Amino acid sequence: MRNRFIDIRSALIAGLMGMLFLSAACSHEPRVVGKDLEYEQDGQPYLGYVAVDENLEGKRPGILLIHEWTGLGDYVKSRADQLAAMGYTVFAMDMYGKGIRASNHDEAAKLMTQYNEDRPTMRARMDRAMEVLKEQGTVDPERIAVIGYCFGGGAAIEYALSGADVDAIVSFHGMLASPNLEQDADNIKAALQIHHGGDDGFVPAEVVEKLQNALKEAGVDYNFYSYPGAVHGFTRPSAGSDKESGIAYDKSADVKSWDRMKEFLDAKLN
Repeated sequence: MRNRFIDIRSALIAGLMGMLFLSAACSHEPRVVGKDLEYEQDGQPYLGYVAVDENLEGKRPGILLIHEWTGLGDYVKSRADQLAAMGYTVFAMDMYGKGIRASNHDEAAKLMTQYNEDRPTMRARMDRAMEVLKEQGTVDPERIAVIGYCFGGGAAIEYALSGADVDAIVSFHGMLASPNLEQDADNIKAALQIHHGGDDGFVPAEVVEKLQNALKEAGVDYNFYSYPGAVHGFTRPSAGSDKESGIAYDKSADVKSWDRMKEFLDAKLN
């Protein structure tokens, strides 16, 4: 009887050690490498950014990341790196064109307005960027998400309205109005997750209501999260803390929205 007990204990220990070994073998320390990537559309140059964990083998879900109104910069690149460390290949696109970046809010507003008033061109820019993402050797083209911030959040929703065949779309403090909302809501194939500052003065309450009504009527799989007290740009630490300015960081909203996004992507892509 004692020998049998020893055999069982030995088997259990061996099994536990095997599980620990397997866990150690499967886990790894991410080594994220990001690099600028130039591409063309209609004969014009664009400068995007690709981030990938080079310690992870094989193909993985791809994410198209869309920048804020100032153009592709360090903030969105840092988010690309974070997403890559989570096991995704990320392509941060360039909506405006190589070297075209805003240095102040007035310039940013002009650039954003140009595309908000020309939705076909906006959609075409995203179509081309999606091609670039899927060309990356580490991307599984059957598992794709689109994430956008501010102007990019609205663009991501516009991409959903175009009928894009992707799995998930996430908007952070996006510009939520679209002239195509009511006519194209039925085209949406992706699941949507929308994160909105409850006190975002850039997006009128009627715009929020119109968006949610259209998504409900179209039977879209979506979740809309409003963060009380948060204003526009609540995920950007560099936005400061002056909510009176209309743009400010909110740590609580940032952390909660990011955690919700991670769960959402894991459910839709993995």
